[in-house]
Amino acid sequence: MEVAFLFPIHNEQKRVCKALEFIKFTKGKFNKYKFVFLLNDCSDNTEQIIKAKIAKFNNIIIIKSNSKNRGSGINLAIKNIKCKFFAICAIDNAWSFNFYVRALKILKTSSTKVVFGSKSHPRSNVKRSFLRVFISFCSLIFIKIVFNNRIDYDCQCIKMFSSDLNFIKKLNNYNYFSETEFALNVEKFKIKKKILPIKVTQTSGTKINIKNLIGYCIDALHYRFFNFYTNKKIY
Repeated sequence: MEVAFLFPIHNEQKRVCKALEFIKFTKGKFNKYKFVFLLNDCSDNTEQIIKAKIAKFNNIIIIKSNSKNRGSGINLAIKNIKCKFFAICAIDNAWSFNFYVRALKILKTSSTKVVFGSKSHPRSNVKRSFLRVFISFCSLIFIKIVFNNRIDYDCQCIKMFSSDLNFIKKLNNYNYFSETEFALNVEKFKIKKKILPIKVTQTSGTKINIKNLIGYCIDALHYRFFNFYTNKKIY
């Protein structure tokens, strides 16, 4: 299998069928691929809806985690699915699908190992609420202070990356911080990356809020003091 498209999900019965738009988009765009739905401790009808309305496509995989944290499902997929590339997708379709076509071409024709679709790219076209902008800004400043690093792009983004990265099977099961942990490791191990501009239209029903921001900060501090080795500089 060439690409595994991963959809981290926690109780998304109202939006999970939006994935059908992406599934239709992939026809003729990619060759060997699978759609992997990562059910992170879902307690609603998400799984039943996937099986009833999406599973008719024979390239669907469902992986269930007992944790709500998006990192838990992603890590299970990385450890159990054999493919050449992984792609992190958004169930709300807020991000432009064309990113994946461009990213795969870059990964296949260059030495680049990770491609980010970042909202902070100067050419990105992003429409989102003031609260989302504020939370992203605060998160970026917080990470710069805590880890004393040079990351200047929004880590909470869709991405595509090679499955042979030396750190991806050792990632922790954090929630939103899992995306930042991934980026920190990209910098730490000096993985060749490319950041693409992206079109983002923030839809209703976002789960990002002040409560989740606090949880993000707690995870960051936990990682900083228990899993991040200060004697090994990122740069």
